[in-house]
Amino acid sequence: MNTRPFSVLFFGSQGAGKGTQVKLLMDFLKNREPERGIIHIDMGSELRALRDGGSYAGKLTGATIDAGHRMPDFMPIYLQTKKLVTELITGEEHVIADGLARGADQTRGFDDAMHYFGREDFQVVSIELSESSVMERLLARGRNDDTEEGIRNRLSWYKSDVLPQLALLKERGRTVHVIDGEPDPETIHQNILKALGLA
Repeated sequence: MNTRPFSVLFFGSQGAGKGTQVKLLMDFLKNREPERGIIHIDMGSELRALRDGGSYAGKLTGATIDAGHRMPDFMPIYLQTKKLVTELITGEEHVIADGLARGADQTRGFDDAMHYFGREDFQVVSIELSESSVMERLLARGRNDDTEEGIRNRLSWYKSDVLPQLALLKERGRTVHVIDGEPDPETIHQNILKALGLA
């Protein structure tokens, strides 16, 4: 393996297609270098797994998720750190992360971990979508929690709590790529590959 491993942190509001783009990037990297491992830190999945595990912390996590509140910063920091410590075996693995850096302490925690593991060159991809497009996409999928009020609340929280983390990462010298989330998924994927220097 002659190339350096990629480390990418994804941002994007609900409905921006972040999950699809993470999968497309991981598939691209696997096809390009099948021998190199990929560590995917999906904080939503990590928290749901904790919730479903039946522990006391899991019950508290479930209650927090059900109430629609943001998890206290220590828990995502713990979960992301545990995953990096246990799964970075050779140091040559790609790291693809999403659902992280939802508050200043989480952002510093992830940034510090990347620095510790020699990944100061990690890149940030922020998929941006208009509020009207988010509303249209989420209402179309018809989930119970996708009411207009619920979507507006989540968008408000994303703007107030999450978007400032992009500024913090820029302050720390990290490269942030803003990607238009309006086109079709393949176009967005190609734009992300170009931004990351992979196309």
